[in-house]
Amino acid sequence: MSSDPVVDVLEAAVTVLEAAGVEYAITGSVASSIHGEPYSSQDVDLVVRMTPEQARQIAEQLPQRFYRSEDALVQAARTCGMANLIDTETGLKVDLSVLAPSDFHDRVFERRVMDSLGGADREFAVVSAEDTILMKLAWRKETRSAKQWENALGVARCKGARMDWKYLFQQAAKLGIVEDLERLRDEAGI
Repeated sequence: MSSDPVVDVLEAAVTVLEAAGVEYAITGSVASSIHGEPYSSQDVDLVVRMTPEQARQIAEQLPQRFYRSEDALVQAARTCGMANLIDTETGLKVDLSVLAPSDFHDRVFERRVMDSLGGADREFAVVSAEDTILMKLAWRKETRSAKQWENALGVARCKGARMDWKYLFQQAAKLGIVEDLERLRDEAGI
């Protein structure tokens, strides 16, 4: 058991996902904190690929400490939606977003990186820095959220020229967010 409650909750949830054969990657504020500037969050966002059968298996095998709805997990798997796991010991929430099949999402899973989250005993799959920025900008396009922008900007400032900007602009063109990416690059001073 880790002294970090986020790592502890993640380890418990990810162990069950892996046992069920579910592909996953940490995304959201946790990923942007790994690649960029630290942000606190009361939830952990995971993108996953899972079938309804895997969703049932997860619901059955999760430790009792997690509140979960088997129906919500199965529905998320069927509709490429979202379901929550809530750790009743810490109040931390794990949001599972089932990604729809797409070329971009295939690339997100191919480009995952492994990270120990600051020294955990194990490594976790994390969305790459580039894909973290792209996902944040795509979500921002829908929500106009200032938090998404700040998270993406933090990654751009920390990673800067070390990122694959050719990949970023290729994917941004497909996602319709080139102007936002250009503005982000300029604001980050790259």
